[in-house]
Amino acid sequence: FVSLIVFFTPIFNVKTVSVIGNERVSTEQVVEKMGEVIGENLFSLRKGPITKRLLEYAYVEKVTIKKKPFPPTLILDIKECKPAAQMEYAESYIAIDKTGKILEKSQEKLEGMAVAKGLKIISANEGENIGFKDDEAKKIVLGCIQAMDKADILDDITTMSFEDMTNITFNYQGRLDVICGAHVDFQRKLALFNEAINSNNLTENSRGTINLATPGKAIYRP
Repeated sequence: FVSLIVFFTPIFNVKTVSVIGNERVSTEQVVEKMGEVIGENLFSLRKGPITKRLLEYAYVEKVTIKKKPFPPTLILDIKECKPAAQMEYAESYIAIDKTGKILEKSQEKLEGMAVAKGLKIISANEGENIGFKDDEAKKIVLGCIQAMDKADILDDITTMSFEDMTNITFNYQGRLDVICGAHVDFQRKLALFNEAINSNNLTENSRGTINLATPGKAIYRP
């Protein structure tokens, strides 16, 4: 009897929708995509269909839905995919996350996102995984991007070049050109890079080249 009252009494009809955690996808887009829920019973409202619709947005990685009874509120906590790099394809720029998922396409270069060069892309549909001509090259590129993210330097990289897979390079903060050599031991090379930029030998204004291609060394040249 009590459960029937909870499910059917209008005092538990949704009065408010709260959206949190979203930046790239606007609150208006979220509300429009989820459908009309105001006036629906809070406890009988199914989360699955709402989550499924919101995951249609490429930037949405995960949706957590909570129900607050007083006042009856539906809370949508959106976890968005983090852009990792952008690449040129078919006279446009495509943004991907570290897994290779395509987040958006733009005719203009996207601000605050590293540009990855030297890649042969064969497919680029929003919400899908990027397609490379060479699967091994794709594995190397995404592995390097994931290593950069783990080393917490991805946001400071302006460009990265994979034109020569035996000599991968990137530019850090527009002031340091970094030579990595091949992708082997890439995580260890980035650890040496972090040690170098945080040492007393370099300042936040230092410019030049850091060579990580020699095993176990980070060689800086102004």
